[in-house]
Amino acid sequence: MFQRRYTIQDFLEVCSASNPSFNFDGSKICYLSNISGMNQIYVVSSGDGQAEQITSYEDPVSFASFSPVKDEIIFGKSHGGDEQTQLYLYSLETKTVRALTDNPKVKYNLSQYSRDGRFIAYSHNERNGTDFDVCIMDMESGAVECVYDKGGSCYAGSFSPKSSYLIIRKQYSNLDVDLYLLSLKDKSLKLLTPHTGSAYFGSVSWLPDESAFFTVSNMGRDLIGLCRFDMAKRELSFIMTPKWDVDGAAVSFDGKLLLMTVNEDGYQKLNMFKADSLERIPLKALSERGTAYSARFSKDSKRLAMSMGDSRHTTDVWTYSLEDHECTQITHSRQGVPPEELVEPELFRYKSFDGLTIPAFLYLPKNIKAGEEIPVVINIHGGPESQYKPSFATLTQFFVYQGYAVIAPNVRGSSGYGKKYLALDDIEKRLDSVHDLAALYDHMKTIEQLDCNKIALMGASYGGYMVLAGLAFYPDLWSGGIDIVGISNFITFLEKTAPYRRAMREPEYGSLEKNRDLLHSISPINHIQNIRAPLFIIHGANDPRVPLNEAEQIVNKLKDLGREAELLVYADEGHGLSRLKNRLDAYPKVADFLKKVFAK
Repeated sequence: MFQRRYTIQDFLEVCSASNPSFNFDGSKICYLSNISGMNQIYVVSSGDGQAEQITSYEDPVSFASFSPVKDEIIFGKSHGGDEQTQLYLYSLETKTVRALTDNPKVKYNLSQYSRDGRFIAYSHNERNGTDFDVCIMDMESGAVECVYDKGGSCYAGSFSPKSSYLIIRKQYSNLDVDLYLLSLKDKSLKLLTPHTGSAYFGSVSWLPDESAFFTVSNMGRDLIGLCRFDMAKRELSFIMTPKWDVDGAAVSFDGKLLLMTVNEDGYQKLNMFKADSLERIPLKALSERGTAYSARFSKDSKRLAMSMGDSRHTTDVWTYSLEDHECTQITHSRQGVPPEELVEPELFRYKSFDGLTIPAFLYLPKNIKAGEEIPVVINIHGGPESQYKPSFATLTQFFVYQGYAVIAPNVRGSSGYGKKYLALDDIEKRLDSVHDLAALYDHMKTIEQLDCNKIALMGASYGGYMVLAGLAFYPDLWSGGIDIVGISNFITFLEKTAPYRRAMREPEYGSLEKNRDLLHSISPINHIQNIRAPLFIIHGANDPRVPLNEAEQIVNKLKDLGREAELLVYADEGHGLSRLKNRLDAYPKVADFLKKVFAK
């Protein structure tokens, strides 16, 4: 019987649907889908009706959310990958779009609507390009009021249900945050979270009577737990502290239900409780459907809308009835490669140079022959304060389908394993995470199916730095490298990255003023003579995070040394490839590069 062979195009053209939001009466859901080749807004009846495409821009839409009182959708979009997000409002009634902001030199970060739909809160960096000030816009008059402009990276949090307060999150680094309470009556501001050392505080979800709100934090502890802030006592208390990080929490509109997401070794698990007693409510059918992301309550508090998927099933929008505990699939995204052709990764752990245990996911092809040793792609996540999670990954699955193994490590500095683990690669400890790659190489020798003479490194953003650092500091271990929008020189990176990003990245990487010698020593470009393996680099011309110069300078120096290095630049992209046409151009070339590297 003929068995079809799937191409890389089949894998790359797999579609997905995500980030659902109910409208005010629960009859409709808006969501993002990449059916057209990049994320655009769609609206569908929550009773599984026909979907309608709402936007068709030349750039992807980054977020979309229904108004709590009208059939209007607020959304964000930038241009050419520059991340200077502007805010827009779409009316389902008139089918027109109104620009709420119009300054392409400014980045706008939306928070959310007030519960009565009268206001939105957002932050922007218009004043000096570095600091983010917090504003409130009156949706009826269009009037804008700046309510915080005292400096720092500040973001609008949640309006309280009666619009008495607005939470402001002030971020000193990705690990250190404070919450402030702004009175919308007299504009007084109070710090709610004084602390020593670093402490993270997540988004806020209020009880309807404004007596308390829920958030997540690791203040005074290693793991992120669920907290309740009592407004009368002005007191924060931990109410749930699982043995894993809590990713987030949300309260239903009626205040009766509390939804908590726990990160269990990279797998997101939803947990439901009664908000008053914290009695667990089983989510019966939901646990059988894969991993749920971005779950939101309907306004009547009777349903959840979420995107769900797993390693072998693309992400789609589902609803969950909290009355009869039934799951309903709302979208049916195209997945041209059937799940039975794909693989589930195996979670394993290995010891690094200092005895630290590192978690990693291993993808092995089906039907490996006895005694066969196969090439390996090590896929390193970005961030660095991020985590590899075993969700649907088209390029990874294609590599495995081609007969390669793929290993995705969560080296030190990854999120999801506590505050201490997260800080183990900061500043002077930067190269310890690179040493974790060398320790992974040693561990791979114990896995009999792997050919340790044919290993390529691949990563994007900070993962791209890890590729370059791996090639520079351990040149004898790797056959090749694929760097996507990666950092080659920390000094030029910090000098040229967007000003607002430099303030957030120096606490992680080191300061240009205080740590310049260190930044020089850990930059792969300053060890360029060590890089002997072939290198393939992809970069967006408009990247505001890691400017194109990071790719150009290392490729030019490698070519001057007579080394093999190729650079693909996409004029309409920023920090990564958001357009299908560009992925269809770039990733087959990546596949050809790996074939050539592994053939040597």
